[in-house]
Amino acid sequence: MKNKILSGCLMAASMFLASSCSDFLTEDPKGRLTPESFYTNQNEVDMAVYALYAKVQAYQCNSNPMISYCQGDDVTSTTGSNKAAYLSADAFESPTDTKGLEDGWKRMYHIILVANDIIDNAPQSGISQENLNIAMGQAYYWRAYAYYTLVRLFGPLPINLHNEPDNNTTPLTSVEDVYKQIVEDLDNAEKCNLPAKYTQSPQAIDGQNLYVSQQAVKSTLAAVYMSMAGYPLNKTEYYQKAAQKAKEVIDGVENGTYDHGLLSDWKEVYSYGNNHHYETILGIDYNSTTGGWTEGDSQLSSCHQLNSLQGWGDFIPERKFWFNYPEGPRKDAVFAKQLRTSNGTLVDWWATQDGKPYDGTNAVVSDYRPMYVAFTVNDGPAAAPYDYTQPFWGGMCINKRHQLIRYSEVLLWYAESAARANMDLTGAKNALKQVRQRAYADVSKVTEVDNMSAEQLAEAAYQEHGYEVGGYVLAMVTRRSDEFRMNRLKENYDYRSGAQDLILVPKGTVTHSMDNEGKAFTYNLQEDLVLKENMSVTAPWNDAKSIYQDYPPKEVEKNPNLQR
Repeated sequence: MKNKILSGCLMAASMFLASSCSDFLTEDPKGRLTPESFYTNQNEVDMAVYALYAKVQAYQCNSNPMISYCQGDDVTSTTGSNKAAYLSADAFESPTDTKGLEDGWKRMYHIILVANDIIDNAPQSGISQENLNIAMGQAYYWRAYAYYTLVRLFGPLPINLHNEPDNNTTPLTSVEDVYKQIVEDLDNAEKCNLPAKYTQSPQAIDGQNLYVSQQAVKSTLAAVYMSMAGYPLNKTEYYQKAAQKAKEVIDGVENGTYDHGLLSDWKEVYSYGNNHHYETILGIDYNSTTGGWTEGDSQLSSCHQLNSLQGWGDFIPERKFWFNYPEGPRKDAVFAKQLRTSNGTLVDWWATQDGKPYDGTNAVVSDYRPMYVAFTVNDGPAAAPYDYTQPFWGGMCINKRHQLIRYSEVLLWYAESAARANMDLTGAKNALKQVRQRAYADVSKVTEVDNMSAEQLAEAAYQEHGYEVGGYVLAMVTRRSDEFRMNRLKENYDYRSGAQDLILVPKGTVTHSMDNEGKAFTYNLQEDLVLKENMSVTAPWNDAKSIYQDYPPKEVEKNPNLQR
């Protein structure tokens, strides 16, 4: 059923979007579907919503639109000619390869384009108010999501709410006014009174919501208000609004209105066998049966695997982030505890073939760093959580759900925003403790929350969210997004351009290795392991121009207003 639904989305998109591109505004419409002739019944409104979701899928179907998130301290990329864009983002410099800028911008504005069509035309369809509210709620939400993503990456944006032809002369809207539009759209989505629980296809799959729900809207409002409280607007009064919205979701979970909660075992969060679980408040579904390289496929399974293990190495851990990541069940689920070589030998990521200090040539696994496993599945039946001791599947396309918002994040948003607003510290502490209880083996990491000041609590919740989404560049609020909001991205720049003298693995650590003939052995590190990351940071820091991405060159050519 799921594959049929998603295939239907793509088919609907191919039919409907032919009439929704900007070129249509200036072309002879004979033989085309027009808004006036299209929105006439429930089926046609459904097709428009399917088209919208096809464009949502297209945004995250491959890694290009997420390249900018390499600015965060959690992810880097392997070296190589096709990774120039990733490493440029990592080094806070203008890229020579602009595929990430072009793809991210284009695909977000495609979402906006279709959403505009629905908002302007669905009310004329004559369908029931209930069904109209669902369609309008999806459109308002995803338009807000698109602008929310873009404004945190690019700053001031051209806004077009009605697909009006403008000959590429739309002026830039300020960051503050973009946020006003985002909030207005989310308020409108909330007024649509969307269901808390969908029960019919394609609105729900495997008992979980596929369409945007009322709790997804409230959760997103909490995130948006936190962004408005931080950089660059710094309107700290919005922390209270963020806390209020997050609390509405938490209250709804606790009283049974919302069917969400924390999974008891962290490794189930990324488990392919538990693809549609109740911790996900908002996700994007994909179809892996269309043959690959289509917008209906998620192409990310190989993107998160190390290049030297036959992956693409697009998003791999920064060593410092791995080192600082708290020990416990969550770390064991987020990173591969060991790396499995082609002959089945399990080795530590820092292992060398000769047991001598790393010299750049003697690594067992040449990437010489740990590996995220969020999108990794085992070879063969992939029903269980990923098991690092077993072979992993080396294919590319997989219909593993992208988790944009999880309930754990809402708990942490509440903890942080309530603490920064100095309200309900008891409830805020309880929210943080819930997340830590699952993530840590050390009970003291949970009990210490009780003695935190408001300031300490806010910082702890902020850091905890970074760990919850570490390496997961698909989240609505990534690690980079957090650091952007707190105006801490320069700290990453300073580290990457500095000495980078952190002791990652101390001298004497027992290390599991494999020699050049494939024979397993163990040895003790002869000296402290100190390693720089693999990017070269030479460009001078230029404040906002370093933080924000360049406007895509192809768009600048068309619209001269795209100037910083």
